[in-house]
Amino acid sequence: MVTDNREKIRIGWLITGDDSGGVAQAVRGLTGAVHPLGIEPVVVSLRQGDFSDSMRAAGFEVRVLDVDPLPVLRGGLVSKLRLQLQVRRAVAALRPQLANVLRETNAQAVHVLWPNLMPLAAMAAYDAGITCFWEMPNIMGKYPFGINRRMTQHTLRRWNVTPFANSVYTASTLGDWPVKAQLLYLGADERRFDPAAAKAVNREDLGIPAKATVLGICARLTPEKGQAAILEAMEQLPAAYANTHLLLLGGPIESEFGNQLRATAQRLGIADRLHLVGSVPDPERYYGVIDVAINAYLGAESFGLSVVEAMMMGRPVLVHALGGPAETVVDGVTGWHVHEPTVVGFRAGLIRALGDREKWAAMGVAGRQRALEHFSLSRQAKQYVEIVRKRLGS
Repeated sequence: MVTDNREKIRIGWLITGDDSGGVAQAVRGLTGAVHPLGIEPVVVSLRQGDFSDSMRAAGFEVRVLDVDPLPVLRGGLVSKLRLQLQVRRAVAALRPQLANVLRETNAQAVHVLWPNLMPLAAMAAYDAGITCFWEMPNIMGKYPFGINRRMTQHTLRRWNVTPFANSVYTASTLGDWPVKAQLLYLGADERRFDPAAAKAVNREDLGIPAKATVLGICARLTPEKGQAAILEAMEQLPAAYANTHLLLLGGPIESEFGNQLRATAQRLGIADRLHLVGSVPDPERYYGVIDVAINAYLGAESFGLSVVEAMMMGRPVLVHALGGPAETVVDGVTGWHVHEPTVVGFRAGLIRALGDREKWAAMGVAGRQRALEHFSLSRQAKQYVEIVRKRLGS
């Protein structure tokens, strides 16, 4: 990656400290990729945690506020409104402390992902006289009268926040008035997710027959990720596809849902065709085992980074085509779209995908090329730096 010789821009990345999943991956990926391009990230963590420790170990400057976590907005509308009041009180208390840290670190902007931390980052940035960037990790939920969207838009306008949306779909849930989000697709690390460089695991080590057809899902083991629907759909495939196996990367496997998946496979008589690996630090090594990657999220996925990672590894991808995956995967070219996230819908999608076996290699090549052109980490970093410099320059 080319190093940018212009003056460094210091940006405070606000995290909780124990961030995990997609948010942790997004922070770790983008901070590392923008550093050679003239951005100097300073991690500001609410408290000490595994993720803040890992960022310090990676060589980043880390400041810890040592405060309690802010409430996460969960439940129905009434519950979220009540929690919103708690968030406001917490923000009022933490705002001066965060503003002081931003001044002390000479930050020229603050970057935040978590929606419940965005108001805090925005107000502290305003007090410090700097810019706030909000990278939306999820779509905006649908509530009566669009109250969630309206409240968010009010905050963005009031505190002059620049939002990034990780897909056109995510941007559409925010709306474009009075503040329009900048489209910034997430990127997979093309150096890490390189089929020519990754050392694949052995099928035998996973208990998978050499000649089996392997479907793979890389996602947390939670009901909304659709693993159960794929398992049911796989059992209903025609006899010609009886040697199809399902490999699940993600955890926790020792959980209620993990046990449910095992029980379902046992009930369906396909326990030997279900393989739960758990969370792994090197998912790129497992794509050599997978023939068809799947994103079966039952709702609207804001982006779906695992989809792009699979494309980067030269694998065709079957996706529920709502949200980001409908934008990343080209139906019939780099994978297949399923429009109904049901057992019946996924069964039809699997039959279509398995019937295209002779096209898998070409689809994988097309998928990697598309990912390199549009969804690489280096491309995301370059676009981010361009937007940041333009925003701060104005």
